[in-house]
Amino acid sequence: MKCCEKDKKKREIGYELRVIQRMIHHRVEKHRAAHGDTLTFVQTRTLHFLQKHESDEVYQKDLEKELNIRRSTATEILNVLERDGYIERVSVEKDKRLKKLVVTQKARDLSERMCRDIEQMEKTLSKDISSDDLEVFYRVMDQIKKNLMEGDDFND
Repeated sequence: MKCCEKDKKKREIGYELRVIQRMIHHRVEKHRAAHGDTLTFVQTRTLHFLQKHESDEVYQKDLEKELNIRRSTATEILNVLERDGYIERVSVEKDKRLKKLVVTQKARDLSERMCRDIEQMEKTLSKDISSDDLEVFYRVMDQIKKNLMEGDDFND
C-alpha cells in the first residue's frame, strides 16, 4: 500500500480526535449564535483570567503577559470588553496612572451561564457511557498525551 493510502477499515486516532473536536466546535458555535453570544475566544479567555484573579489587582500588563499578546492587542480587547459592559478600568490609590481591571456583574453572569453550558456539554459527551468505559477513555487519553510529549517527532 502506498504512503498515506487509507485502509478503508482501519480507524486512525488523529482523524477521530479531529472529527470529535470539530463536532464539539460546531455544537458550541451553534449554541453561541442561538444565544446571541458575540465574544471571541480571546475575549472569553480574558474574562476568565480576570475572574480567576478577581481578588488580586490585575493590570493590562498582567493580561499581556498571560495571553502573550502585544500592548495594542490587549488595548483593543479591553476596549471592547469595557464598551460592552464586561469590565471596568478603575484607578488605584498608589498611582493614578494605573488602572486595575475589574469584571462586572454582566461578566459574572456570562461566566455562570458558560459553566452551565460546559456542564451540559459534558453530560452530552458522556451520555450512555459507563463509568468503567470513561475510566478507560481517560487512561487512553493520558497515554496519548504522554506519547505526544515523549515523542521524537516522527523519527521512528
